[in-house]
Amino acid sequence: MSNKKKFQEKANALFEKYPEANKIFISENGQCFFDEKAAKDYHDLRGFDNEPEVFFREGTQDEDDSDLQEALHNSELARKALEGIIEDVNAVCDLDQDYEPANAETDETVTSVISLREKYAEKDRLLTEANTELEKLLNVAQENENLKGQLEAANKQMEALHKTPTTKTKKDATSQTDSTKA
Repeated sequence: MSNKKKFQEKANALFEKYPEANKIFISENGQCFFDEKAAKDYHDLRGFDNEPEVFFREGTQDEDDSDLQEALHNSELARKALEGIIEDVNAVCDLDQDYEPANAETDETVTSVISLREKYAEKDRLLTEANTELEKLLNVAQENENLKGQLEAANKQMEALHKTPTTKTKKDATSQTDSTKA
């Protein structure tokens, strides 16, 4: 029995045992793998001349690996780009750290987050200024209350002074002249 036929029987037995598998790689010495990389690594380790043979479940066929590899590569690049964007967004969101200003190459999402942070910083600055002014106004209001209390006390003292009866002195009789006698 040829190796090809023995390997196909071995693959069919594995397909029955593992219904989710549609592709099996078998090395020159009959070692089976579901993962192509593992099969190739094993072949390299053993120094086999030929590539592992590939067997498919009946009714399935090999996918166009070049398209799949390209899609995988593109999705990996996109994932790495998104990870970079997430790192940049996290850096901008950390208010305890400085951040790089946006430039022409900055991702749109990061630029939006930078804009939001700048708006937040401006609002925070305005709020701090407003709180400082409010504190000044509260101090002025307290000072006004103190002055008002002092003014009321002074007014009461003045009223008390005006209400106090004053004794009138009689004028000297000799100094008074009667207009009818002259």
